Amino acid sequence: MAEEVVATFDGPLNSFSINLALSNATSSEVQSVGISGRTAKFPVTWDSMGTFGGPATLTSTVGVDTEVVIANFTGFSPGEQVSFTGIDPDFTGAPSAGVRVLDMAGTRAFAQFADGTTGFGEFEATTAGTLRAVISK
Repeated sequence: MAEEVVATFDGPLNSFSINLALSNATSSEVQSVGISGRTAKFPVTWDSMGTFGGPATLTSTVGVDTEVVIANFTGFSPGEQVSFTGIDPDFTGAPSAGVRVLDMAGTRAFAQFADGTTGFGEFEATTAGTLRAVISK
């Protein structure tokens, strides 16, 4: 079985509605997930992470209004999924320009696990019209 967190920005790719789903397909709790807008097709600053939902507890979000945002969790157990809806990214240096899902291609993500390991992945467009990063443990 693959040990990975799958992160998906829902499509369609030309949508300005930015939502993120995180699925924990590992054998460990996820303690944090970070996303770097520095590596996006056009660098992105995370103005707001929107509304959080899921069985885990979001303990903090660090880095709002910067290019790197980190969400810290407790209880994000194996087999669970959490989401952020209504995320508001801005192009770095151009906060009035709208960001589409596709504009975040190349964004890198990492996950830190309760067992002390860390995994990394990069968001790429899929044939299903989403951006997806597989964060391998």
